[in-house]
Amino acid sequence: MGSEAHFTISVLAEKTGTPVPTIHHYRHLGLLPEATELASNRFLYDERHVEALNVIHLLREQRNLSLETIREVLPELLAFNREGEFSPDSWDEVIVAYLERSGPAAVSARLVATAREAFAQHGYTGVNVADICSAADVAKGTFYRHFDSKEAIFLAAARSTVEAVGEQLDELPAPMSEPQAIERLQLLLGPLAPLLLEVATGELRHQPNLVGVVGVIAAGLASRVVPRLRTRGKAARPAARRVVDAALVGLLRPTLDSATTSQSPAS
Repeated sequence: MGSEAHFTISVLAEKTGTPVPTIHHYRHLGLLPEATELASNRFLYDERHVEALNVIHLLREQRNLSLETIREVLPELLAFNREGEFSPDSWDEVIVAYLERSGPAAVSARLVATAREAFAQHGYTGVNVADICSAADVAKGTFYRHFDSKEAIFLAAARSTVEAVGEQLDELPAPMSEPQAIERLQLLLGPLAPLLLEVATGELRHQPNLVGVVGVIAAGLASRVVPRLRTRGKAARPAARRVVDAALVGLLRPTLDSATTSQSPAS
C-alpha cells in the first residue's frame, strides 16, 4: 500500500458528502479508480477517490453532465488537477472537445440538460434560446440543427426528467417501502417541480404539444422505480405507479388546484 493513507468507505462518504450506496454505484459504473481489496466486498480508498468524487459532484451540479459523459471526460479532468492546471476554462475545453468527438447525440443531450435546468429555475418565459446556447457553450446555428424552436427543446427537457431522475434513483439503496420511495422521489423531483408544473398546467389548458406528456413522464419514472422497491413480481409495477402518482400529486396538486380554481367561472 505504500505510505499513502487508506480509509474505509464510511470515511470516504464523510469526506465527500457522498452516500455509501452512491459510491458503490459509481464504482460499479467504472467512474472511480480501483480500490484496494481487503476481502470479498471489502475495500479501502484513498485521496484519489476523494478527488474523483468531488469532481463528479461538480460535473453533475455545475455542468449538468450525464454519468456516461462524466465517465469519458473524468480521467482527463483529473489529470489537469494533478498537474496543477485546473481552471473552469480548461475543463470547458475538455468537455466541448468530447462533445464534438461524440457527435450530434452528445450535443443534443447537453442542450437538453442545460435547458432542463434553465426552465426549472426560470420558467418558460424566463428563458430564451440564446440563454440555453450560452450556458451549453453551443452556437445558435448548432442549436437549430437539433431543435426547431424553444418550444421543441422545452418538450425535450420535460421528457428528459425521466432519465435525469432515473439516474439518481439508480443511486438509491434498495429495497425501499412505498412510503420511503414516495419521500425519496419527491426530494429528487423537487428541483424540477417548476418545469413539471408548467407541463401539467399546459396540459390542463389543452396545449396540443403538452397533452399526454405528464402521463409519459409518470410511466417512465415508474419503470425506474420498480427495481428500487421491496415489492417484487407482478405487484411491482402497480406499486411503482402508486409511488410516482403520489409523489407527483404531492408536488403538483397545490398549483394545479389553484390553476383550476382560477379558470372556474365566478358564481
